[in-house]
Amino acid sequence: MKEKLPLPKLITGIVCTAALLLVFVLLALWTVSVRDSRKSDELRRELDSITAQGGERALLSLGGYEVDNIFYSDEGLILFEQGNQDWKYSADEMQNISVFSQCADSVVELYSASELSASTGCGVIISSDGYIVTNTHVVSNGDVITVKFYDGSEAEAELVGTDPITDIAVIHVSGKDDMLPVAFSSASELVVGQKVIAIGSPYGYSWSQSVGTVSALDRTVTASSGVSLSGLIQTDAQINPGNSGGPLLDSRGRMVGLITAIYSTTGSSQGVSFAIPADTVISIAGELIRSGSVSRGTLDILSVELNPMIVDYASLPVSQGILISQVIPAGEADRAGLRGGSVRTAYGSSVIYLGGDIIVELDGQPITGYNDYYAFMADTSSSDRVDVTVIRSGERLTIRNVPLVEQTVENMRWLIR
Repeated sequence: MKEKLPLPKLITGIVCTAALLLVFVLLALWTVSVRDSRKSDELRRELDSITAQGGERALLSLGGYEVDNIFYSDEGLILFEQGNQDWKYSADEMQNISVFSQCADSVVELYSASELSASTGCGVIISSDGYIVTNTHVVSNGDVITVKFYDGSEAEAELVGTDPITDIAVIHVSGKDDMLPVAFSSASELVVGQKVIAIGSPYGYSWSQSVGTVSALDRTVTASSGVSLSGLIQTDAQINPGNSGGPLLDSRGRMVGLITAIYSTTGSSQGVSFAIPADTVISIAGELIRSGSVSRGTLDILSVELNPMIVDYASLPVSQGILISQVIPAGEADRAGLRGGSVRTAYGSSVIYLGGDIIVELDGQPITGYNDYYAFMADTSSSDRVDVTVIRSGERLTIRNVPLVEQTVENMRWLIR
């Protein structure tokens, strides 16, 4: 008869056996995990290779999903916004549809009429209490400004103020409490090639949407008034008469610019249009709402921006800057000691005078051309004084405390291009 193991030894044996089984199980699971991990790594490398060669679209195609478009957002990759909609629209189409749905109520049509003339255009609601921004050239000549909203209702508007220098105006509608303001985004974040969307009323075709790209940035355009508008956004979105004062939007429905001009030899769109950056719109509109006007300074000089032709012809010692062609006799710049030229020279359809001071700095800020000059003067008033650094007869010197004068449409025409 076999002896039975003492109970403590039996328990110990069972525990050891269980421990060994547990170790074997854990080893087996670890082995499977390592194998799966290696397979995942291999699969990931394969998918990365496919993505690198053919993009995300090739990866989806491999899985049996054909995608017309893919949207890259700030947060990452979004294949289908607002669900797949049974694959009815591409992601790109969904963006366009979403932007119009989101922003159409923020766009208005404007009719500005007087006894002698009438003009039409668009505006953008910028506050729920009735302020609307548009172009100066749309509303400045009208005694009566009529606003038509997306819901079909109409109201008369009061002119709050205009700034002809930037072609920005603000009007106000009272008594309508359901106005939807547009959202803004800084134009400083724009890049060439980015999609933009315009909403307006070209040739009276109300609330038309067109889609294009940012085709260039920081453009300068001379308006029909003779004033140069600087820092503009150039777009190839279809813009025609009637779009003026409407919004230029990004793919999130945020306003990045205010449509202001087209370049055309026929009067209709030829693929080059311009918008005022939203940052400028916000700044000028705020000033107009606060005071009804915008004050900024300028030098009372007639000047021309240097270019290679002028530099070579006059054998100038610098290649960038602003040449003072003339100073206004007995004006502030003249009394401060700035000097104009004396050598009369034909320059296109204009006449300039060579030999004058070349402005290269204002208050220590480099001035390479008119864009720098406009940007500097945008933050000044006619009561300010500035230090003007010039090149005179090959020497660099600074004229201190030169008084500025009020910037007007007339004296902005003194800047010759």
